[in-house]
Amino acid sequence: MVVCQNCGHEGEYVYCPNCGHAFDIARITLTHIFTEVAHTFWHLEKGVLYTIKELAIKPGIVQKKYLAVARKKYQKPFSLFTVSGTICALSLYLIYKNAPNGTDQHFYKHYYFLVQTCMLPLYALITYLLFMSPRLNYAEVLVMNVYMLAFMSLAIVPINCLSFFLPNGIISLLEIIFLLGYNIWTFLNFFSDRHKLSTIIKTTISIILCYLLFQFTSRLVMEWFM
Repeated sequence: MVVCQNCGHEGEYVYCPNCGHAFDIARITLTHIFTEVAHTFWHLEKGVLYTIKELAIKPGIVQKKYLAVARKKYQKPFSLFTVSGTICALSLYLIYKNAPNGTDQHFYKHYYFLVQTCMLPLYALITYLLFMSPRLNYAEVLVMNVYMLAFMSLAIVPINCLSFFLPNGIISLLEIIFLLGYNIWTFLNFFSDRHKLSTIIKTTISIILCYLLFQFTSRLVMEWFM
């Protein structure tokens, strides 16, 4: 009989029948740590890259599949959002690190993704109210928006890299065109059972409201912290 070091239960199995903890615990070694880190990184990388690829070519459909049954093959929405946000925030910081204080570029460097994160629940609320349906709750709409914003946060990085070669006005125009197109594409796929024209109109209204909300909040942040 072996005593479980976790709960004190006695047994003769590989794992404790009381708490599930392994009876025989090997010592931590560098090999063990390397294996665990490599396994974690590979699992995360595989899920993230696959989900990003699917969001790039099947926006809206990914969210529908995740909300239905196919959840194991996709990276979880909030963990993907965390990874995307980290990449986005770091990239924007490096791109605009020489931007003068008080400019939009300086705001992008420090606060863009933070403001977007804070606004995310309100973005989802706007979508929920515009596309209200008894078959769709707020949490599901939030997941859809999290996936969408996660991909868009990555996609704006190469667009902003063009700021080294193009004027800021062109960069802003490219962002607006991309965000408008990607939002409409996502919503048409996600709400594929709705009338397309109605979906496009509601999506456009949603984008305008979210954009105005973001601009208003951004100005407040710039006045308070810059």
